[in-house]
Amino acid sequence: MTESKPPTTFISDLRPSRIATVEGTVSELEPVREVEVRGGGVRRVRNGRLTDRTGDISLALWEEDVDSVAVGDRIRIVEGWVSDRRGRPQISLGRTGRLEKLPADLPP
Repeated sequence: MTESKPPTTFISDLRPSRIATVEGTVSELEPVREVEVRGGGVRRVRNGRLTDRTGDISLALWEEDVDSVAVGDRIRIVEGWVSDRRGRPQISLGRTGRLEKLPADLPP
């Protein structure tokens, strides 16, 4: 039996306030930084860009995910949350999403 996966959305089709599954290449990563969060406490965050053949989108990685990818990695974000960040879409794992690393030889 083959493994099923959620349908993938192209980056150019992503819209804020939606859950989406997207695949792409990490094309840029900023340094890890710490931010204060509502309710108190500090969390690690790292911003970057995710690119596919249709475009690119801002990427936000939190906590353990900040160290899990490098520039050039192919990844799939399953059921990630697309938000509006300064008038542009941004994808993160949100509450229910997960990040999967893809084989480098997998076609884009």
